[in-house]
Amino acid sequence: MALSGKVTLLRFVGQDPGLWQGDAVVDRLEFVMDADQSQPSRISTCGAKTRPPIWAQARIDRRCTRFIPMLVAAVTLLGEQSALTPTTFEVASVKFAGPQSRRGSEGGPGSSDPGNYRFHSAALNDLIATAYHVKYFQIISKSPLDRDEYDLDAKLPEGTTQDQFRVMMQNLLAERFRLKMHRESRDFPAWEMTVAKSGLKIKQSSGPDAEMMSEMIDVAKDGFPVLPSGKAGYFTIYDVIDGFIVGRMVARQQPVSVLANSNFGPDAPPIVDKTSLTGKYDFRLEYARETPISSTGEARVPPYPNLRTAVEQQLGLQFTPKKHPFDVVVVDSVDRVPTEN
Repeated sequence: MALSGKVTLLRFVGQDPGLWQGDAVVDRLEFVMDADQSQPSRISTCGAKTRPPIWAQARIDRRCTRFIPMLVAAVTLLGEQSALTPTTFEVASVKFAGPQSRRGSEGGPGSSDPGNYRFHSAALNDLIATAYHVKYFQIISKSPLDRDEYDLDAKLPEGTTQDQFRVMMQNLLAERFRLKMHRESRDFPAWEMTVAKSGLKIKQSSGPDAEMMSEMIDVAKDGFPVLPSGKAGYFTIYDVIDGFIVGRMVARQQPVSVLANSNFGPDAPPIVDKTSLTGKYDFRLEYARETPISSTGEARVPPYPNLRTAVEQQLGLQFTPKKHPFDVVVVDSVDRVPTEN
């Protein structure tokens, strides 16, 4: 059965990994974009490996004793700052999602409501992906993590950063769900993104850096999203046309790495950015892929090129299939029933 007609765009949310729901027979497509393009930062602690060598090597003589008070003061200040760094939400409510709960997340660092974070109808793999800043394929578990759905409502301390927010999420999972996990590296099929032999076809953004968008967007007559004037960001809208899912993406003042962070559907492998491009660009991308439910065996011409072809023709980039190591979160144990709030 071929599907036709425009998929309804519901909302833009700026914190969580892309959620793809386009392979179900639905008349509305709800998805969450990841507006945070930063890579997870390594959290360093003040331990033996980070202490200044002077503590172990310096001789106490007239030439070095005058520096010791300054070092003591610096280490003391660092300890005080570490003690003041928030690691938990001020208040957090986690409960099973009810029949009226509607799937979606909003708020948190970088959004228009940084002091509150909500993720409703979220499965455990959603919460783990958010907490550890990984995609779903990077979560390994022997037991299903999507059987139950939860409503999470949390209040954040003022000035909470993205890294601090993720630590709070990790601590919440450990406390409320008794999550125990470890990290390791595993190889997965991937697409390696490089500049195509034909050369880059997009130009760097001009003008000063713009503020990241956080509001809803409009849709132009040609089906492309219309970004708010003077705002930076990227957005993708999906239509279903004659049995093909058509994606239309617009980016303004964005690095090409947003392509690696985008969700192009359940059949697309992860994308690894190997372009070495560090600038910010404005670009549009239009592509199509066949919906699994519309396969009839008949040869049909898609309305637009597939993703790999479109990226090369329209952007001057190339996706090459390769095996690539990824850090994964291995779930050792987790409770499906959260502890009381």
